[in-house]
Amino acid sequence: MRYVVLALVFISLQAETVDEVIEYTLKHNYQLQILREKQEIGDIDAQIDSLWSNPILKIGINDIQSDEPFNRDREAMQNQFISISQTIPLSTKFQIASQIERERVKVLKEQEKIVKNQIIFNIRKAFIEATYAKKNLDILNQYITFLKTPLDLLVRLSAVDRNTIEKYINTELLKKSYQLKLEQNLEQIAVAKETIELIGNIQIESFDGDLKLQSFNYNNLQSLLERVSNNPILKKSKRLQNLANKNLRLAEAKQTPDMTITGGIYQRVGRDDYLSFSLSFPLFIRDRELKEKVKALKRVHIQNITHKQREIELQQTLKIYLHKLNSIEQDLLILDITKKDIRRLIKNAEDEIKVGGSLIHYYELFKKRTDNLLAINENQFQKALIENKIMEILGE
Repeated sequence: MRYVVLALVFISLQAETVDEVIEYTLKHNYQLQILREKQEIGDIDAQIDSLWSNPILKIGINDIQSDEPFNRDREAMQNQFISISQTIPLSTKFQIASQIERERVKVLKEQEKIVKNQIIFNIRKAFIEATYAKKNLDILNQYITFLKTPLDLLVRLSAVDRNTIEKYINTELLKKSYQLKLEQNLEQIAVAKETIELIGNIQIESFDGDLKLQSFNYNNLQSLLERVSNNPILKKSKRLQNLANKNLRLAEAKQTPDMTITGGIYQRVGRDDYLSFSLSFPLFIRDRELKEKVKALKRVHIQNITHKQREIELQQTLKIYLHKLNSIEQDLLILDITKKDIRRLIKNAEDEIKVGGSLIHYYELFKKRTDNLLAINENQFQKALIENKIMEILGE
């Protein structure tokens, strides 16, 4: 019955907008569920590590005679006893160990944010790919439909002008190449759907809704660099720094030995009973604890370097993407100027047709128009991908 209910939920949540898909995925993604379970385990570990080790109860018999094993009254050393031992820490290592586990839970929480950020980025990326593939489909379908007229015209002209046969063949090849591009874009949409199902365990029929991408430019570099600190990767790295420092404190605390107290009562048959009490300490003579502290210091240093490296990588990646955005904007500006020029050429060709101009030339101009629209859409697609990547870097 449980699986039936799950199946019904899966079918009923055929979300189509990016916000709906993201909301559903963040609730049902398996990786996020695992991270939440690990956080709960970490909370339990923190409780366990704050507790002292269990006392040891010891029961026994001393000086068993081989010839009279059941006689307990021959010598004063013969006795039965019960004792209890408890190891008492003389440092704060248990408290520090508990703090370390709680810090690990915080690291897991930051990892959860990283996964959420990646999920949102990948879902938006799939929507971007599908959205711009659909725009390509519209452009290509319009032109493939449009090509039917010049092809019919070339067929008629070839009966009286053999030179038009080559143009007909080229136009037919052009139509087929655009049909292949159309198929490629259909595959791109199918891949985007499969990606959504892989990430979010959800099937969608269409890609609707506003992608809600932000616009960025190099003029706002300084403010954007400051916002990089919101990236969960850096926040996790900070937590790992704290964790390394706490492990160093633990290594220092372990340089103080624990004390074990043992107390027992010894019962003798026919003689007085007596109590026993002892203290014991480990002897630190082989520098194990000192070497553990040196290891912890090295890990602190490594984590500090790692954090700086990640910060620089994110900042430099941001700068590179901003430069790419500027380059795309320049390409779009040139393509927009070209688009206006092609419109003027088409208008002139229409006017020339009225006074006997070439109809074939008029149709050829529409290929330039289509290529121009596809190029504009491709640049806008790359721009959206970069904007999406910058949003992931900013962790917003």
